[in-house]
Amino acid sequence: MIVIKINEKEAFRTIDGSEVIEVIGLKSMGMRRLSIAIAKVRGHTRTLKHRHSFLEVYYIEKGKGIMHIEEEERLVCKGDFIVIPEGHLHYIENVEDDDLIIWCICVPAFTFEGTKLEEH
Repeated sequence: MIVIKINEKEAFRTIDGSEVIEVIGLKSMGMRRLSIAIAKVRGHTRTLKHRHSFLEVYYIEKGKGIMHIEEEERLVCKGDFIVIPEGHLHYIENVEDDDLIIWCICVPAFTFEGTKLEEH
């Protein structure tokens, strides 16, 4: 059995600008098949436009934002799941003062090499 205590993990800033705690993945456990992380997007900020060579799913735990995938945008909020297909340009804007908290699930696991920024 593996029990992971999130409050014992350290956050780091990832290349899209969000603050991330990797719960399960390549960096924390050597897991290649999938990764799960918690991302924080500060109030009235957004992630940088980027794409991945893997499938990504967001689950909004807290807050509201505008999700942009390719040319489509949609208001998202607590309880929503967003499926981001492999290779699709995307970013999320936090439209509130409080932090936007997102669970990020990647299949296969997140890698920096599999992530390409489209802006700096």
